[in-house]
Amino acid sequence: MDPRQASAERVQVRRGGLLEKTFNLVLAEDISSVGASILRTIATLLAWPYGWLIRLRNFLFECGILKVKKLDCRVISVGNLVVGGTGKTPMVLWLAQFLSKEGLRVAVVSRGYRSEYSGRLLVVSDGQQIHASCRLSGDEPQLLARRLPTIPVLCSTRRAVAVEAAIGQFKSEVVILDDGFQHRFLARDLDIVMLDAENPFGNGHLFPRGIMREQATALSRAQALVLSRFDGSHQAQHSREDLVSRWPDKQIFGAIHLPSRLFEAVSGKERPLDSLEQVRTAAFAGIAQPDDFFGSLVDLGAELVYANALSDHHPLTTELLESLLQEAWGLEPALWVITEKDWVRLPDALPDDMNLWVLTIDLDLGEESSRFETMVRYSLKLGGSAPRTMA
Repeated sequence: MDPRQASAERVQVRRGGLLEKTFNLVLAEDISSVGASILRTIATLLAWPYGWLIRLRNFLFECGILKVKKLDCRVISVGNLVVGGTGKTPMVLWLAQFLSKEGLRVAVVSRGYRSEYSGRLLVVSDGQQIHASCRLSGDEPQLLARRLPTIPVLCSTRRAVAVEAAIGQFKSEVVILDDGFQHRFLARDLDIVMLDAENPFGNGHLFPRGIMREQATALSRAQALVLSRFDGSHQAQHSREDLVSRWPDKQIFGAIHLPSRLFEAVSGKERPLDSLEQVRTAAFAGIAQPDDFFGSLVDLGAELVYANALSDHHPLTTELLESLLQEAWGLEPALWVITEKDWVRLPDALPDDMNLWVLTIDLDLGEESSRFETMVRYSLKLGGSAPRTMA
């Protein structure tokens, strides 16, 4: 039996978040209750004007009525076509580390989703020191700042302001836009769109009837499409073949997410990944794709006895952690494991009895790393020949 399936039979994942539950009910086409039908009707009515607004906005950009600003540096956008997690943050980390090794001065710019900062520009990190808390920056910019200690990370709802600051204050030669595909006011040299290999377009409907931010035709603006969680399954291969047939001129890649590091949440002390084998483990995650995280623990050999899927970006308090401890108390976990995005949201005071560890996940392009590097260099005019497209 598959270890993930066996684990699922042993532990039931608790799921929190009323909005997530309601949205999942809208997406669950196999549920045909009266309540679900009403919700889908309401969602369809809301998606219709949203779709027209998106089409109008894109038309205004294409006609030049809405202007695109070109700044004096190279710009890479990492974005997606759907709501939810597709692996944008691991890709931003990969790009920042690669370009730094290439000898370029790099900065990362984010909108700062769920940030409490209301000013014009927030310098989360200047590449030497972190200056903003997670509460001010939001969890993803905070994670980027901690993982990229030598790279400036800036937040602004007006991305051009942050990019100008990166150029002026930090002499940045390349700026990476985190979640920038729909932000069309800023010109970029390379648009990378992340898609889930198992479910790239959801049910094909726009939000809130489906998971699409834009229709799939928007991919014509991108230069590179990356299928994340590309495990070689029949569905993943089908997704790739579909992309190749519909966009033969695009650079198309497959990538997976691999556990890379396990460290203690407070001290930073590391332990080998294989030390989780046969250890009674509890976990919680406030991310968009928690099942992948729980599955990674099972793949590492952990005996997952408790799993709680909180809503995405869920605030973490001492009281919440205490309640999770109480829920799992009778299951006697030896340790708790969380994601990096949850780690940066942890409160200052942790329960004494919670032996809390953090599992780091990194992007792995496998055999396609070289072709991807060639594409990035060529797009940024760093030399080299044009990369080949997928046949």
